Amino acid sequence: MAIFRHHLRQEAGALFGWAIALVILVMLQTSLYRVLSAQGMSAQIEQVLHTLPPQLVQFVGGSLNLLSVAGWIGAINLSGWLALLVAIWAALASVSVVASDMDRHTFEFLLSLPVRRGTLLLERSLSLLLQLALLYLGIFLAINIALAMIGQGVIEGRLAGGLFVLFLDQAALAGTLLLLSLAFRDQTYAVLATVTAAAVFVFVPVFVDTTSPVAFLRNLTPFDYGAAGTLMTQGVVPSGQIALSAIWTVVAFLASLFVFARQEV
Repeated sequence: MAIFRHHLRQEAGALFGWAIALVILVMLQTSLYRVLSAQGMSAQIEQVLHTLPPQLVQFVGGSLNLLSVAGWIGAINLSGWLALLVAIWAALASVSVVASDMDRHTFEFLLSLPVRRGTLLLERSLSLLLQLALLYLGIFLAINIALAMIGQGVIEGRLAGGLFVLFLDQAALAGTLLLLSLAFRDQTYAVLATVTAAAVFVFVPVFVDTTSPVAFLRNLTPFDYGAAGTLMTQGVVPSGQIALSAIWTVVAFLASLFVFARQEV
């Protein structure tokens, strides 16, 4: 597991920076619940949400009950906005798995080591998934700390479940972006392609209506923002979404291994 540990240390700085930014963001958003609920603004925001199209309601976690702390977290912290930020991180992290070394011309050195190509990508992929899990662990802890600071309680099991659903969605996306990044040897092009693809995956469920002629595009993204929000507010486990994201993740990373093992340096 030397490659796994090396890649994890190599990405530790970037991961720490992203984690700090996301932790501060979710703590601020969570803390806003006390301020807005005390001034009666939660009800006003809730009324605005009722006027939004269903796709935008899903984008904010699918919750319209901002008067409860669970509904607030579902709408604010388990929403598409947080998913977009993590998706951008996933795009950059997927590029660092292979494309960045190709761009720096250090990949030939890595392959000169006594390690198989498949092993190299597998261990770096596991490092990518661990980094993603650490990001969501930080978000989980930040939300609970913020709730304790404002004197609120939350069902931790539901929060952990909602974040786990989002983790699986992002894992599926990360595998897909890794596969896409293998098509580029230039880091700049790889970043542009993966970040653009990440944004498309995140926003397809928002801008593509279920009744439109291109509604099939909604099936080409792992994201279903309402699933995590519903689990948080109602305790309904989205088993179908969990299974879809898990299968998507396995297939995407296996496809990446297959393609990478047959590529030429």
